[in-house]
Amino acid sequence: MVGGLAAVGMGVVAVALVAIFAVFKNPEAADTISSAAGGVIATIVGAYFGVKFGADQSKAEAAKAQVYALHLPSDEAEEILDQANVAARRALRN
Repeated sequence: MVGGLAAVGMGVVAVALVAIFAVFKNPEAADTISSAAGGVIATIVGAYFGVKFGADQSKAEAAKAQVYALHLPSDEAEEILDQANVAARRALRN
């Protein structure tokens, strides 16, 4: 995730530089330029943290599933595995 954060940082810096250059080029439109740049930066940062949060939640759920699987009764394991596969296929369809 460090690479993703670096990419977000570079994107934010690039948008900020473009906005700063545009403000110096056209000072009368500074409010429009700064609000547009702020919207783009907020979107970039929000998307990054949304994806990161989703990935972190997936990892946490996978870890919990592994712990649950370790505590399955061995005589029921095959039936439970079949149910898990059916549930996974349903989840991928939605």
